[in-house]
Amino acid sequence: MIFWLGGAGFLIKYPDSFSICIDPYLSDSVEKLCGFKRIHQSPIIADALRFDALFITHEHPDHLDEDIIDILISRNQNAAIYAPKSCDKIFDSHGIKYVSVSAGQKMNVNDLKITVIEADHGNLSPFAVGYVFEKSGHIIYLTGDTGNNEIIFQTAINCRPDIVLPCINGAYGNLNEQQAAQLVARCNPAHAIPMHFGLFKEHGGDAKKFKTLVTKTSVKTKVHILAPSEGVEI
Repeated sequence: MIFWLGGAGFLIKYPDSFSICIDPYLSDSVEKLCGFKRIHQSPIIADALRFDALFITHEHPDHLDEDIIDILISRNQNAAIYAPKSCDKIFDSHGIKYVSVSAGQKMNVNDLKITVIEADHGNLSPFAVGYVFEKSGHIIYLTGDTGNNEIIFQTAINCRPDIVLPCINGAYGNLNEQQAAQLVARCNPAHAIPMHFGLFKEHGGDAKKFKTLVTKTSVKTKVHILAPSEGVEI
């Protein structure tokens, strides 16, 4: 099951009960820092979120939520944590140990195969990454926050993902709906789930527009537009 936590966050539960979490933003820290108010409430409280591995794409507060990180770690003490080196300062200040990752790196967590993919987030976050996860017969590509960069996308395309989770908000250097649809067409996956939209009005992003574009450019791809906390079994 793939559950969308809103924004860029996901919880992925595999048939053997192993679960991974990516970029959970569950607080109102961005409003305090930047004035961006949530459009919807957090779909789950940090106390209730359980996972076996946590993956962070970069240090921005709607991806690495400093207001909840201590709670997450205390409730998931055996979970492995992976993040790029731009997260050093935050994790170190909380005394949290994690595995520093960089683009091109490959690793395993039990039988979960992970490939770290470069993300083109420009000067906003030079070390930002995406991830490819392979387990239980599925290869999932999560873009992280990235602009349109065909060279870095080729690495992910070569992994032959059958599920793509692209950002579509078109703001702050990220893919817009058309660019995300083009990426999906190049990957030609069976499924796509748009993310990084609908959390703040400042972000933008139209999931219905993305779905319409994908329908025209990638006929075999089924687009799942999820509400926060909603999941889909694939």
